[in-house]
Amino acid sequence: MSGSGGGGFGGGGETEISCSSLRIDATISSPKEDVVNKLKAGDFLTVELESQMGTQLVVLKSGGQKAGGITSPNMPRLRACIESGTVFGATVVSRTGAQVQVRIQAIK
Repeated sequence: MSGSGGGGFGGGGETEISCSSLRIDATISSPKEDVVNKLKAGDFLTVELESQMGTQLVVLKSGGQKAGGITSPNMPRLRACIESGTVFGATVVSRTGAQVQVRIQAIK
């Protein structure tokens, strides 16, 4: 599957992206059809950590309902930023059927 990623910064970890400037463009993975079918470009989603079997997953919610998760090469940094208290939000960039593109960034 393609489409995940964005905000990609490779390298050997010499420069760590600050939490306030971390931005991730991604596609919602494992979308919940009843939630994503209501989404449109410009809608705001909350970004939260959810523990499942000892693993911290990043999930997106709309109106308190889980829309799905995300995957990105920057997931470890995003999780660390959330755990340190930075609040992130996601904006729907586009939706084609159940495929929803979002941009995740710190909320100022």
